[in-house]
Amino acid sequence: MKTILKIFCLILIFYAVWFPFSYFGTNNDKMEVRVSHIVVDTEEEAKNIKQNIQNGKNFEDIAKEYSSKQELPCGDIGFAQRGKLLENLENAVFKLNNNEISDPLQSEFGWHLVKVTNIKYYSDKENFKYNPYKFVKEL
Repeated sequence: MKTILKIFCLILIFYAVWFPFSYFGTNNDKMEVRVSHIVVDTEEEAKNIKQNIQNGKNFEDIAKEYSSKQELPCGDIGFAQRGKLLENLENAVFKLNNNEISDPLQSEFGWHLVKVTNIKYYSDKENFKYNPYKFVKEL
């Protein structure tokens, strides 16, 4: 009987910890970031571009210059939530602060430099995923 009671208590503790995260999510789930990027063919090019940006060149101007050279558009991607970007880019993007530029990241498309230009956090009331009554008119 004591064993069953211990197992039952462990299950209750598990659900007490798991439920709030599964229902309400984490702060990372309640954020989206506006992302700009530059894609080049080699890591060396990406490192040189990052150095130029650190020396004062404008990220957006460089992105426009490189977008005219490639089929894959560079520059502003727009807002993205978790699960919407390439995995290695996503891991880097959600660790960056506002107006911070990543180190060169490799993907199947080439080498990326990623800049976060805006971060939005949502409260439970603003994010439909966590508040199914968002569109119900208040009485």
